[in-house]
Amino acid sequence: MSLSDRLAPPSARTASPGSARTGAVATRLEWGATVAMSVALAASPAYVVRFVIGRQLPTNLLEIFLGAAIIVGLLATRGTVPWRNPYTWPALLFLIAATIEVPVAPQLTSALGYWKDFFIEPALAALIIAQLARSRARARLLLSGLAIAGLIGAGVNLVNDASLLMSHQFHVLTPPVVIYDSPNAVPLYLVPLDAIALALLVFSDDRRERAAAGGFVVVTAAAILLSFSRGGWAALAAVVIFVALFTVWRWQVILAVVGVAVVGFVSSAGIRRRVLIELQFNSSHNSASTRVALWRSTLGLLSHHPLTGAGLAGFKRALVPYRVATPRPASTYDAIFPHNIVLNFWVETGLVGLVAFVWLLVQVVRTGIRGLRTDPFTRAISIGVLGVVVAIVVHGMVDVPYFKNDQALAFWAILGLQAGLLAPAAAAPPAQGAAPP
Repeated sequence: MSLSDRLAPPSARTASPGSARTGAVATRLEWGATVAMSVALAASPAYVVRFVIGRQLPTNLLEIFLGAAIIVGLLATRGTVPWRNPYTWPALLFLIAATIEVPVAPQLTSALGYWKDFFIEPALAALIIAQLARSRARARLLLSGLAIAGLIGAGVNLVNDASLLMSHQFHVLTPPVVIYDSPNAVPLYLVPLDAIALALLVFSDDRRERAAAGGFVVVTAAAILLSFSRGGWAALAAVVIFVALFTVWRWQVILAVVGVAVVGFVSSAGIRRRVLIELQFNSSHNSASTRVALWRSTLGLLSHHPLTGAGLAGFKRALVPYRVATPRPASTYDAIFPHNIVLNFWVETGLVGLVAFVWLLVQVVRTGIRGLRTDPFTRAISIGVLGVVVAIVVHGMVDVPYFKNDQALAFWAILGLQAGLLAPAAAAPPAQGAAPP
């Protein structure tokens, strides 16, 4: 035996060429699965391309990409999928609650569609991502998929907005939208991604990552501004302030955000009109009175069905007997969700599902705090993930985060990324002199 062989660790001396080749093949398979999952994430806006297979199976283009990525991922990570991770128990309870809501729903087909699109498929993708994202290179590739999806959604809407602005056909009270069915859907998808991008822009130790994150924020922030979604504006401002809290410039950023808001309100007639319309209670564009009536009606529904809510995809039909009087009944009760994060999950997944989702968010915060004591990239992602919670909660007070194919997938993908990046840190021995967790 040579001197180098004697000095090598036992694991290296006993490793055979066959095991090395097996490891190389496994690595290539995981890279292939990472590419497939990144493509699926980039295809998130494709959920609006819907069709039926064999006249009986409704699906969409995103589901085709995601289904293929999940299959490839399960084959590449067989035996190594991290079933036990920081989110196992709250996620399991959340999925069980959603499953229970399928048979109690008024329309079984619609309920099954919600079940697979918003719960099962995204959660499976998150499990695979948690295994694939254990290296920075693969995590960046997965993040690039989310970034491409965000740039597609922002880009096409910016082009449409620019065209309408130049032809003087842009209406701030009914903002135009492409791909999505509501202007609010633009920031609902983009602001959580901006939380990740802002954290990378400020805290990443890689110049290329900071440049890419900065470009992403510029494009998506413009799209959020032109969506004229007041909830989206508030969520973006909250995320900017939250990320700034981890810097020495926190007070300067807070003052800058307040200053931009004041200048925008004073100098832009469109912004003033969009905000002040909520003081005109008889206006057909006033959404505050609509939401209050919707919330009151929803509480009436939940007072009679506190445990099960309305069942998956059952809210609109179940709400009919509980409608309260409102000047705009047609638009008020055309909503398929209550437009409040607590009420949304309560009516769709029942009381158990609401508790599970709150538990899941608490676990996200706990895991994110643990990630603050790791390497710069993981720390940046952890700050971003905490910002995602801020975005969801702030915008969720008046809207419907999560219950869209792209939003649900992005939510679970971000959790998978966080779990994957923290797995090596948890497995590694603590650095010399480091404080215990």
